[in-house]
Amino acid sequence: MSDQTLNLEFIEYDLPNGLHCILYQDNTKPNVCVMPAYQVGAKDEIKGQKGIAHLFEHMMFQGSENVSKTGHFDSVMKAGGTCNAFTGFDSTVYFDLLPSNNLELALWLESDRMNSLNITQTNLDNQISVVLEEKKQVIDNVPYGTMTENYLKHIFRGSQYEIPVIGLEEDIKSFSVKEALNFHDNYYSPENCVLMISGDINIEKTKDLILKYFGDIRKKNLINREKNIISELESDEELTVPDNVQLPVVSICFQIPGEESEEDFDLEYFTEIIANRESSRLHRKYVYEKNIFKSVHAEKIALKDAGILILFAMLNPGTDIKLAADILNEEIRLFYDNDINDREFERIKNQLEFRNVTKNLKMNNISIETVKNYMNFRDTNLINTSFKKFSSVTKADIKKTVKSNLLDKKKFTLNYVPKK
Repeated sequence: MSDQTLNLEFIEYDLPNGLHCILYQDNTKPNVCVMPAYQVGAKDEIKGQKGIAHLFEHMMFQGSENVSKTGHFDSVMKAGGTCNAFTGFDSTVYFDLLPSNNLELALWLESDRMNSLNITQTNLDNQISVVLEEKKQVIDNVPYGTMTENYLKHIFRGSQYEIPVIGLEEDIKSFSVKEALNFHDNYYSPENCVLMISGDINIEKTKDLILKYFGDIRKKNLINREKNIISELESDEELTVPDNVQLPVVSICFQIPGEESEEDFDLEYFTEIIANRESSRLHRKYVYEKNIFKSVHAEKIALKDAGILILFAMLNPGTDIKLAADILNEEIRLFYDNDINDREFERIKNQLEFRNVTKNLKMNNISIETVKNYMNFRDTNLINTSFKKFSSVTKADIKKTVKSNLLDKKKFTLNYVPKK
């Protein structure tokens, strides 16, 4: 497996108005992906506007100067394609996947809504209702739905990562047309956008089309970004939440370095070895043999400026919460104290390398990874070099990172218990 690698080639250039363009040609299938990514996310929101970046993702599908309210979706679907978007803390990404002979259609649609959006009170009120309903369905009225909210609140207290991407209900309800217009004018500009086009394209013809549809867009781009100050926990913290759940859950959470850091790659191995497979240590010992946990897994929330590592266990009835937390903490200690056997390490190494390579065989995944790498690190080639980083991780690296980022750091313990 270790001889596999990626060697994707990208064409990069800037338009005079600041739009950064990335082209990736792959003519093996007659499809194209058009992906404008804007360097604005939840961490750019000011006080009183928590949730506006995500709300604006919805607003971008409400019509523009030359496109009707449902026109973007309708046009892409009639062309045999699909479109969608997602908002994170660090960026907002839109994409159109469609047959390559419809490249010009996608560029026209994206340029029209970058240049002019149909922001009316009716459209705004409608999307506020949609977002509030989404918040109820995925967070407020779901068992364990507020877990991520509590992770962020404690691990990233006082930072621009403290509030979930979906935002605060009181802020969402209060957004005005003026605030929405200002947000679009400030952040949805060529110089705050990375436009990636990948797939079955002709490079020179694609450059001509980009210039045709985006070259004349001019905006002031009045962006004032606050520095995202990440403070470490000063002491161990614990929170117990009574919720409408049937089984208790214990989560042990740590603040870790951001994505693409050396520690990020080391901890990927740690999560897989300790919990994320049926053959992992915690599964074998506490799900199958001792029947203490109903399930167990480890998760990394990887963001640009920092991340969170979570060990999560759902308990079988009758299991004591404190016992479960002690087990998780002790297993981290045992991981560091004991050796990682060669067979275990090589199996996980091969699986991670294979997953990294196969993930980036899909055009949409290549585009998402590339625009993220450019916006966060100004380096599109990271998609090629990350494989080597996985391959170069050693057992000593993993243990060193576990000690410095888990054992030697303060932690946040989050418990969810059934309401009485």
